[in-house]
Amino acid sequence: MRLGIIGSGWLAQAMAQAWRDQHTITLTTRNPEKRKQLETAGFNSLCYNLGDDLALLADIDGLIIATTSKDLKAHQSLLKQITQYPDLALLFTSSTAVYPNDGRTHTENSDQLLTEHPLYAIEQCLRQHPRTTVIRCGGLIGPGRHPGRFFRNKAIPAPQAPVNLLPLVDAIGVFQHVIEHNISGITVNACHNEHPSKGSYYPKMARAIGLPAPAIGQNDSPGKIVDTRRLTDQLKYTLQGDIWQIEE
Repeated sequence: MRLGIIGSGWLAQAMAQAWRDQHTITLTTRNPEKRKQLETAGFNSLCYNLGDDLALLADIDGLIIATTSKDLKAHQSLLKQITQYPDLALLFTSSTAVYPNDGRTHTENSDQLLTEHPLYAIEQCLRQHPRTTVIRCGGLIGPGRHPGRFFRNKAIPAPQAPVNLLPLVDAIGVFQHVIEHNISGITVNACHNEHPSKGSYYPKMARAIGLPAPAIGQNDSPGKIVDTRRLTDQLKYTLQGDIWQIEE
């Protein structure tokens, strides 16, 4: 399959690396120097600013948006181009941050969403393309993003709030599952189904890599639990990662 990935950050490069023998992958970057680095590492890449004309669309079967950009106008511009390719699979990397920290458990059909969140507006925009899948990712963890380092030299906020984390193996796995099973037109939560409190999880993970346990901050938010039964029960994805066993 021919795939384009808008972005070349931690997740984008990990997906490209994992799929390089299965799919033809093209990454994008805004930085010419980074493009040289990507090419040296063996990745197909091009310089691209989100919202500009993307000629690549004519040559791919699927497009993954994996950037941190919250520029609605840029996504609207991209959508106008995508409408010329009705069969193109579009996967948008969103976040569980669109759910409020209200102490509740949230499914994809939650009636409580942070509608003012820029990612929610982008989701609504991109859903106009019928083959869009919105993947709301939990906090990404994995090699280079060890949770034991998240609160180094600072206190853990809302220590009684549950964690909603997504190990890298499952971040890659969920996107691959959506692509391979031709899933489209839905929103899906993607995070691990274990939700220990921040105050118990992060100190243990810090000690696991030889760091002192971070201080415990004020209990100023109840947090939330993100429900992933659509992913595991309806879409039949099997979680592979372990939030307690993370490579550095």
